[in-house]
Amino acid sequence: MDARGFEHIPVYRVAPQEIGCSLASSAEALQYQAWLQTAAKKDNSLHVVYINTSLLTKAQAQATVPTITCTSGNVVQTILQAFSQIPELTVFYGPDTYMGENLRVLFKTVSEMPDEEIKALHPDHDQASVRSLLERLEVFQQGMCVVHHMFGDSVVEEVETHYPDALISAHLEVPGGMFELANKAAVEGRGVVGSTANILNFIITRTKEAVAVGKEDKLQFVLGTEAGMVTPIVKSVQRELEGQDAVKVEIIFPVASEAIHATGESVEDGLSIVPGVSGGEGCSVSGGCATCPFMKMNTLDGLIGVANALTDAETNTKFLESLLPQRRGLKVNGELASTLGSQPILHMRHLMTTGKISDELINDVYSR
Repeated sequence: MDARGFEHIPVYRVAPQEIGCSLASSAEALQYQAWLQTAAKKDNSLHVVYINTSLLTKAQAQATVPTITCTSGNVVQTILQAFSQIPELTVFYGPDTYMGENLRVLFKTVSEMPDEEIKALHPDHDQASVRSLLERLEVFQQGMCVVHHMFGDSVVEEVETHYPDALISAHLEVPGGMFELANKAAVEGRGVVGSTANILNFIITRTKEAVAVGKEDKLQFVLGTEAGMVTPIVKSVQRELEGQDAVKVEIIFPVASEAIHATGESVEDGLSIVPGVSGGEGCSVSGGCATCPFMKMNTLDGLIGVANALTDAETNTKFLESLLPQRRGLKVNGELASTLGSQPILHMRHLMTTGKISDELINDVYSR
């Protein structure tokens, strides 16, 4: 809006608290800037930054080294396509350390697949090219999402002990133990690793296949991602199970014991446990999080509060001022952070639209 001459139009946040999360904050630390400076000193470097970071982070990154954003759903194709079009490339992935290290595990698994299977993932790659890119994939080591941190070794042991036959899923952001467990299951045809969409599609597909067979069966799915995914998955599975009673599905959400709260209700009469600790929404110092408090900062009550305040803006001036963006108008190297930070997003949009890294980004990589 500012770049188009609408800087005078107020934009309000729904929550007065500072917007952000543990992962986004790690990308604004001095360590991340120092890491990017290291990337900038290396020829043919490309910074692949996770979309869940601020525009300021993206702007500072773009000002330092050529940058493209990614999601958990397109990060694998982004990296494969970048190495395809720029063979001499070195990719610096951040800030999510878990996702970066999991990508290394995933690409190592891919490098051991037959060439024809690799080419089904990307036609320009084979075992040799994937092994080569692994040597030039750098990962930031100090970034973490507190929500996915809950899937630690104790949770892995619980899954292996109590659910040996379950189908296992894991988001790319979960810690290595949980990811490796799901990755191994995926190789064996009984699991999936990837984005929330990948996980949902896997569960629905396997449910449809079981229903189509028509025999009595009970499917168990271990869900290695944020608790907010439980509801849409359960609703989707319920739709697939309508009109039949042969197939049963159990969704297992494994978390550290410290990340759940006992309500006192019986299993028969209500919810005996819920995500989150008794001290507050979502997080526990020792157990991680079962739900993401950062994703739940915007509420309907907050939205109604802003709308009501705007009906008498003059009286509610102080309140509305507390909701104004705290960083609007910031500049990086003399350019609006909102404009400079949009460039990595536009590079990703070009890739998703055309399947190719843009000439603009390739020229940037070669010319810096």
